[in-house]
Amino acid sequence: MPINDNQQTTKQRYIPIDGQKIPVTENVYRADKRPDWAERKRKEREKRCAISNGRGGTKRCTDDCSKCDKQRTGSILSLDKFTEEGFEVADTVDIAELVADRLLFEELYAALEELDPDNRRILELFSIGKSEREIAVDIGLSQKTINKRKTKLFDQLREHLKDFQ
Repeated sequence: MPINDNQQTTKQRYIPIDGQKIPVTENVYRADKRPDWAERKRKEREKRCAISNGRGGTKRCTDDCSKCDKQRTGSILSLDKFTEEGFEVADTVDIAELVADRLLFEELYAALEELDPDNRRILELFSIGKSEREIAVDIGLSQKTINKRKTKLFDQLREHLKDFQ
């Protein structure tokens, strides 16, 4: 039978239940597979280090990890590290690095405290992964205004924290 513009051919999808392939709709198939796809993507991302995107944020590295000088030195936290003998602990702790990190966080906290509540809220929403559009709706401003403010805020923070770079 010929297919006209209003008809679409869809591949029959199946999901395994108790060892049997059960035919399902495309929507049911996608809903069933979505957690597996998300987990696979999460595992791929965790293998990649986070690098600067050049605009004050980060992105996942796409270079060859075997040639990277910033190679990840660990993995995600997991109970799998525990064994009958104990668990892995870092050989050395760099006290100077811990102190420097602490000073950086204190300076960042002080810089954030100096901001007015709206700008602090913009950074807070951005830090939890909200998009500019979502932030604009939450605060009641346009997306373009949020974009400009965010850029200005990151520039201010960079300037305030320049001694820590």
